[in-house]
Amino acid sequence: MDRAGRTERGPLAALPSRAGRRGAACRARLRAAPLLVCALLVLTAGGLASAADYADRFEAAWDLVNTRYWNIARTGVDWAAVGEEYRPRAVAAADDQEFYATLEEMYAELGDDHSVFVPPAKVAQVRAEYGDLPCIMLFTGPLAPRPGLATTSSLSALLGQRVPVDLRATGREANVTYGLTPEGVGYVRLPDLASTGTAAAVRSAVARVQDEGAWAIVLDLRGNPGGRLLTMMQVAGVFTRGLLWRTVTTWALPLPYPAIGLPETDLPLAVLVDDGVNSAAEGLAGALQARGRATVVGERSAGNVEALLPFCLRDGSQAWVAAGVLAPIGGPTWEGRGVAPDVETDPDDALPVAIATLRQLEDAK
Repeated sequence: MDRAGRTERGPLAALPSRAGRRGAACRARLRAAPLLVCALLVLTAGGLASAADYADRFEAAWDLVNTRYWNIARTGVDWAAVGEEYRPRAVAAADDQEFYATLEEMYAELGDDHSVFVPPAKVAQVRAEYGDLPCIMLFTGPLAPRPGLATTSSLSALLGQRVPVDLRATGREANVTYGLTPEGVGYVRLPDLASTGTAAAVRSAVARVQDEGAWAIVLDLRGNPGGRLLTMMQVAGVFTRGLLWRTVTTWALPLPYPAIGLPETDLPLAVLVDDGVNSAAEGLAGALQARGRATVVGERSAGNVEALLPFCLRDGSQAWVAAGVLAPIGGPTWEGRGVAPDVETDPDDALPVAIATLRQLEDAK
């Protein structure tokens, strides 16, 4: 098995043949002994195979964190000690359910609200929440499918409370709410980057407010917990183009990422943020700011832009590891410091302040 656990070869492929040879030797040497003795030896070999398989699978899951985690020293977790604690429990597991529960508990020791071990039975639950997820890079805040955390739909309902009530020409598509403010500014509320159809809905909303005569656009990200890397890139492509981000890791060269799609608008743009903006939403706001495409209004974002890299293991499970951090092209990462607003204000006042700022910028032209 390689260190990432991606090989199909393992102790299970070899041990059955050893078990067979042991059974044959038993029959040859102990012909006068009760058959029960041979059966016991064969069963013992099979039991060792299961324990050895658990040991290999445990090492693959543990080593992904050990070799791929972004700056694990910052967590204060002694991962070697964690391995020593959980390894005996995993190897001694009575069945897969107990084994996977042990790995889930071990990953929870990281305490980063990102990294998580996903047993095969829970992979479908994750896909149901975020769509069909191959093993590609993903950004998120606290992982929605875990028990006790809000789902995307409940987050959308909660965050929707900030939508202004005096909009006209309003509409809703997927998780996006839009309309025109009394000042004629197009307002687009984006509560998350995880829901199905988000990027297309943003593009449609921008086109519709432009058709209604908007002279500027406000993209409201307040409280947005993040979502998919791909969706972040697609939403950015509604407003700009080019390489905007890079993922920084300790084990590979930085990976650049572009805005995707043709820009839908060149109208003046303001982005609203607060300290509840996390992950891919921070990457979206920060990239539009760094490109000079948007004025960011509100308060500093969370500074939580760890990149989750889902590794698919051979037994159908997944290990989601915070394997890097997001940064703008040519700039430092937002991890630990957040996106600083161009205009700092109370988040509850961010919309009128943003509209006033956009008017000032237009008058100054």
